[in-house]
Amino acid sequence: MSLKDKEKWNNKYGTGEYITGKEPCEWLKENAELLAGTGKALDLAMGEGRNAVFVASKGYDVAGVDISEAGIRKALALAQERGARIAPVLADIEVYDLPENEYDLILCFYFLDRSLFPKIRKALKPGGLLFFETFTVDYLKYSSFKREWVLEYNELLRAFADFRILKYQEVDRDEKACASLIARKVEVR
Repeated sequence: MSLKDKEKWNNKYGTGEYITGKEPCEWLKENAELLAGTGKALDLAMGEGRNAVFVASKGYDVAGVDISEAGIRKALALAQERGARIAPVLADIEVYDLPENEYDLILCFYFLDRSLFPKIRKALKPGGLLFFETFTVDYLKYSSFKREWVLEYNELLRAFADFRILKYQEVDRDEKACASLIARKVEVR
């Protein structure tokens, strides 16, 4: 991400309001029974922290990476409000190096950088869980997003074909056009 991107997100998150709210994404909340509640979790492009705080409240040790100082401040405030602990990492996710076999759970919601796919694969422990949700090409009917910022149909399925797909859906309704994936990294035997 560029300095311009950092400024954009600091301006967005710099308001008094939580622009995406304080509750976790529905896909995460609806599938919370799949969370083991222990281990290390990573929230990529954490933003204001709603998903990181939710997962921390379930018992995970959570690190959240984001480029925005304003977003991280809000994430820490939300964690304190909810009695949870998160470890924020101020970094450009596009160049941030993820350690190998480090995480039991990785979250990536509404951020797409395809160069992260192999990094996620490397950073997730065998048996680890991936929650991923972001916009698909159908979203272009409702937004002026660049095509490179949205998934093609079934792209997440192809990107993580070597994982065990637990749940997957693509929806296009009422300006919510996204793909949602829950997948487990297969243990090599």
